[in-house]
Amino acid sequence: MTILFRKKKYTDAEVVEAVQCHNEAIIETFYHQCQNYFLGHAGALFIDESSIDDIFQETMIHLWREMETRRILVVDGQVCRMTSGVAEPMTSTLKTFLMAIAKRKYWEQLRRDQQYSTSDLTAIDTLRYADRPNDISDAEVAEQVVADMLLSMTDRCRQILTMFYYEGRTLDDILSEREENTSKIGLKTSKYKCMNRLRQLVQDRLQALGIRY
Repeated sequence: MTILFRKKKYTDAEVVEAVQCHNEAIIETFYHQCQNYFLGHAGALFIDESSIDDIFQETMIHLWREMETRRILVVDGQVCRMTSGVAEPMTSTLKTFLMAIAKRKYWEQLRRDQQYSTSDLTAIDTLRYADRPNDISDAEVAEQVVADMLLSMTDRCRQILTMFYYEGRTLDDILSEREENTSKIGLKTSKYKCMNRLRQLVQDRLQALGIRY
């Protein structure tokens, strides 16, 4: 009788410590698990599938650097991320954090290439959502709509919302990097207005697609 052994699934804390200690066995296992996770979700998240491999490699490098430089680290057994010099517990797993990084890199690539206009994105996404596989839920479509609507917003709103909600940066952290905002109150007001605008765009798109979420 042949017994098949599965590779162990390591906890995020074990992975972070493995990267910082250069444990090649755990690193290799985690890399392949991330690759499988990424490819399993990428088809529903990215328009240009030809760039998926490049985005994955860039994203993994980014995540590795976060762990190697101890921006992501383990404190008392909990995975944390350094924000304004304070280690704050991460609310996402390393894999979902990986996808958030990938989305941001993809938006940056689209902006650089200027390959699609907002109307192009609307037409492509409408077809893509209509023809999506059965295992792609309305919740996953809604998540992609949020990403696409964020892409269509002004640079100011896109930067503020991305830094705050996707990168987990604090208002003080964002304020220190954005010369355009001169006060915390002003930045908070901008975030509030941008979020309301994004919420309305998402609601309008979901309604057009016949999705209630």
